[in-house]
Order: sequence, then structure tokens, then C-alpha cells
Amino acid sequence: MLILREVPRRGVRLSAGLAAIETTTALAIAHTAAGGELPAVPALGAVALTSYGAGVLVLRHRTPIRVVVPALVGLQAVLHAWLVVLVGSGHHTHGGSPDAFLGLSWPMVGAHLAAGLAAALAFALRRRAIQVILGWVDAATPQIPHRAHVATPAIAPRLLGRSSSAHPTRGPPPVLCVAA
Repeated sequence: MLILREVPRRGVRLSAGLAAIETTTALAIAHTAAGGELPAVPALGAVALTSYGAGVLVLRHRTPIRVVVPALVGLQAVLHAWLVVLVGSGHHTHGGSPDAFLGLSWPMVGAHLAAGLAAALAFALRRRAIQVILGWVDAATPQIPHRAHVATPAIAPRLLGRSSSAHPTRGPPPVLCVAA
């Protein structure tokens, strides 16, 4: 039975950490550009932790980017709405719209989508960079020379008590030549 096992690649955690920092920075910039305040450090830490977890899943090829990025954007929006509910009326709605649902105005939704796209770009570029670098670093598989299968000569079994000349047991009987 053939068993294949994928060995975790080196450098994935570091690369996922860098992608989490980039994603969190993109979110903070987009959040501020959309008219919001800079999120608190615990909120940024929560976003960075979810981005790190998503990065590890994507960079180890356990989950595709098209699944992780919408989940990450959804988590950011839920965290944003949760913070709006916790803070209460002290938190202003972004974009000046009083009818924004849980503080998520259209510019803020766009900011979270932009941060999600930044995460997707970071994950895709880092995944490719890991493949290229490991392609340079990984040792090439050793060339194993092809060994031709050499057949051993067949040795006819000898029957005890019989002469060394064996007659075939199938087919027409052999013609015996008798010299007279």
C-alpha cells in the first residue's frame, strides 16, 4: 500500500504572521479612510489573530483562498458590529448616515471589502513566494539509476531415477531413430 504524507513547509507561520500584519494594517487604514476612528488595540489584535489563522490555513494549502477571504471579511464585519453594540451611542455611524445598520455604512462595508481583497492578495503572493523559494531551496531528488531486471536462467528440475534426457509429455510422440 502506498501512503503519501504532506510534510508541513518551513516558513509558513512567519509568512502567515506577516500577512496578518499587512491585512490588519490595510483594515486600519481603510477603516480610518471610510470615516471611522482607529480601532482599539484589542480589536486590532482580534483581527490580526483571525488573519493569522486564515493565513496558516491558506498557506498550508488546507483551505482555498476563495473560501477563507469571504469568511475573514464576514468576521471583520461581525467584529465591527459587535464593537458598535458594545460601545453604544458613543460610537458614531460612519459616513454620517444615521440609518446605517450597526454602524456599517456603505463606505465602511467597502473598507472591509478592501481589507479582504488586501488579504487575498497577500495570501496569493505569499503562497507563490513560498513555492518559488522552496523550489530553490529544496534539494533535488536523487537520481536512482534504472536497474534492468535480469532474468535468472531457468534450471530444469531433474527427476530422480530417470535418465537425464527428458521427453516431452505433450504432443506427438518423438520418432526414435534406431540404427540397425
